[in-house]
Amino acid sequence: MSVSQISELRKRSNQFVADIDRWIGEVVDHNEKLIQLNKAQLKASKTSKGSPLVHRRTGSPYYSAPYARKKGYRKPDLFVDGTFYKGIDIVFDEPSEYKLIGMASVTKYLLENYGDEILGIEDKKKAQKITIPELRRKYISQVLS
Repeated sequence: MSVSQISELRKRSNQFVADIDRWIGEVVDHNEKLIQLNKAQLKASKTSKGSPLVHRRTGSPYYSAPYARKKGYRKPDLFVDGTFYKGIDIVFDEPSEYKLIGMASVTKYLLENYGDEILGIEDKKKAQKITIPELRRKYISQVLS
């Protein structure tokens, strides 16, 4: 590799690093695998902090007995007809920050009753296993190709 090739490689690498927020945004925005991590937590009746879903009004991590009979299980997963789950998305919001959002009309109700922690990913290592390889591919395609 010549000095000019190394210089050009360094220039592209530095530019990639300077634009890292943009590249992270491309990897994170609307990433279905990350969204699935949040949905799996909800199905397991867990918040983004790893704690059980607890209804703020009742203070209970369980559905009422009649509703539990209807659902067939006691712990909430916030899935009724799929509207909330279908409306979950992930966006890169501010530099170095991404957030899960709920776009369904029921989201406001669920946030009021279960808290903001229903949207988010507890297992950061799983999230990294999704995002780091994608970011690596972006780096390779933008800098090393």
